[in-house]
Amino acid sequence: MPMVALKILQSPQGETEDNLQRLYDFTGKISDSALKVILYKAIVKYSREHGVMQYLAKGLLQKHLIERLDLMRLEQSYQDGQEILHYTNFLSFEEQITLYMRMGLLAFAVKKYDDCIQLCQTGIVMENKDTELKARVYLAMINSYLILKNYEEVERNLDIFEKFNYEFVSESAKITRAITKARKKEYEVALPLLQKYLEELSRSYKIHIADELFEIYFEMGDLNACEKLIEREKDFLPVDTNGPQICKAIGKYYLQKGEYQFTLGFIDEGIQSILKSMDSYGRVNAFKEREECMNKIVNYCIKSRNTIKLKHLLLMKEVYSRK
Repeated sequence: MPMVALKILQSPQGETEDNLQRLYDFTGKISDSALKVILYKAIVKYSREHGVMQYLAKGLLQKHLIERLDLMRLEQSYQDGQEILHYTNFLSFEEQITLYMRMGLLAFAVKKYDDCIQLCQTGIVMENKDTELKARVYLAMINSYLILKNYEEVERNLDIFEKFNYEFVSESAKITRAITKARKKEYEVALPLLQKYLEELSRSYKIHIADELFEIYFEMGDLNACEKLIEREKDFLPVDTNGPQICKAIGKYYLQKGEYQFTLGFIDEGIQSILKSMDSYGRVNAFKEREECMNKIVNYCIKSRNTIKLKHLLLMKEVYSRK
């Protein structure tokens, strides 16, 4: 435990809870995130040892809100958040709202879609204000319903989501409605919308539209449309690659591109694309998706009776070892 924390906690001038409050307030004013985590850990440890449940819960929450931003430990952060849910009675009402909503977003990031819906619903009911966080929670819940193919709930909640007055809402709603049509195989409606939005909407959304279009084109066997999409990838690949959903979307694009290249017999190019997919998935510890990429390469080489070249094995090793 850092000396400054120990001094505050063992101060004879106050009771245990007073000292914990002093350290908690002091920690909240620090700008260095790494130091804040260390001090919140000290608060948690001391609170647990002395049975002060309020500060145990508060310390765990604040530590969690910092650590959840690390894209390499999303799954661990989700497990940490599950522990805090056992201590909600010791948090303020506002802290409970924050916990449920942030955990809802995190559940979506780690593909716990039923959990996401439940956590988001809890937070939404508790939050009376139309905050930006509440809007983002609605979107995560809607996307969970979309992945679970509950299209009725998608459309019902989109009607509510569209009433929020935030910059990202309009474009997100448009894309989600178009993708919902695509997932329902209503391509005659979905394709014109997606093609239109690929031209019109903000750069940050275009990778998701491109992924959906690629999937539809490939399913329809329209390889010419796939080629044209690839030719303009510089227009939709994100410049800012931060965020779990962006990394996964980039990973999906390169995986689909690799499969398309395999279909045309472009083995080297296909492997290169899928290795890019593996790298993008690896940035957010999406191990299942990265394993799928590896299987695509191996299965294609077996099926086509091609051997994996040494240069590709070395690149695979590099991708797997990259932090």
